[in-house]
Amino acid sequence: MATIVTISSSPSASSRTDAVLGHIERRLAVRGHEVRRIVLRDLPAGALVRADTSDPRIADVVAQIEASDAVVVTTPVYKAAYTGLLKLLLDLLPQYALRGKTVLPVATGGSNAHVLAVDYALRPVLVSLGAEHVTQGWFVIASDITVYPTDGGVLLAEGAARALHQVTESFLSHLARHRSDVLPVDEDDDVVLRVSPHDDVAAPLLDDLVVEYGTRYGLDTPHTQLTEVPLADFEGPDGAFIVVLRGGQTIAGGAIRRLDAETAEVKRVWTNAQYRRQGLARRVLAELERAATSLGYRRIHLTTGPRQPEARALYLAAGYLPAFDLHADPEAVGPHAFDKELSRSPVTLAPAHVVRYADWGAA
Repeated sequence: MATIVTISSSPSASSRTDAVLGHIERRLAVRGHEVRRIVLRDLPAGALVRADTSDPRIADVVAQIEASDAVVVTTPVYKAAYTGLLKLLLDLLPQYALRGKTVLPVATGGSNAHVLAVDYALRPVLVSLGAEHVTQGWFVIASDITVYPTDGGVLLAEGAARALHQVTESFLSHLARHRSDVLPVDEDDDVVLRVSPHDDVAAPLLDDLVVEYGTRYGLDTPHTQLTEVPLADFEGPDGAFIVVLRGGQTIAGGAIRRLDAETAEVKRVWTNAQYRRQGLARRVLAELERAATSLGYRRIHLTTGPRQPEARALYLAAGYLPAFDLHADPEAVGPHAFDKELSRSPVTLAPAHVVRYADWGAA
């Protein structure tokens, strides 16, 4: 896989820009890439100002960038431009330090008035340094980023999360094409599959949940790493793992496991950020309820976290009853528990797309 250098140019140690960068880095890492972060504020100030490339730490930064396959550049926007720290680094790099590399620029700022800083201030400099391709960047407004100082968790507004997912995936796709790692797909319809959680098609779901949980809840815990529940729990005859494929790509999914003789527990409900607001999560829930009924369960139990408001809204809309005070502070509540009695009749849901159901790799 690729070696990707990420550049943090915020002068602040507690930065929304670094929070966004951490989210992007998680997405790169779960795809198997080696990620190396360069924090400009930690470099020796005198050597940086003097462009002293003989200084060992400055020389190491230059060498890391030149040896990388791709670069992610992040910056807060001050006075309609990128930071002075980033300017100092770009000025000392060799003329074609980015030759042959794919570059993703991302900026943050307090006002949409600075949204063009990426394209008009930063992009031309990156191109002048020889970047093989500067992919579509993004500007994230500060009000769309909530940072939890106690644990480093980050909650991104839905629109910002979707946009970051899109530009990161475009960056990775271009990098893969450049490295000849992409295989074409020709499947057109949505396909609903019951699979083993160890199948390759389940990996995008599990990987992206590590990114989402790790970003929102900060600390690496068994929950953020998805290891609090063994994957074997989602195998038959007591569990099921569902994915939805579109064009050969895993775009949604979820799983159930045995909680007790009459109760299934829902876990891992997920939709690719680019396909949200299309009813896919509701469809996954319906498929999981159908699977639970076929396995003999009479009720469904699930929990979601306090920093997942979209999940809370989904379960309420799908008829799940909360076992907590809806009006309480979500952080004070902790895990949000829901329950639902299962109908003995089949779950029906009007399809938004052509859907075929199949079993693959699981009983």
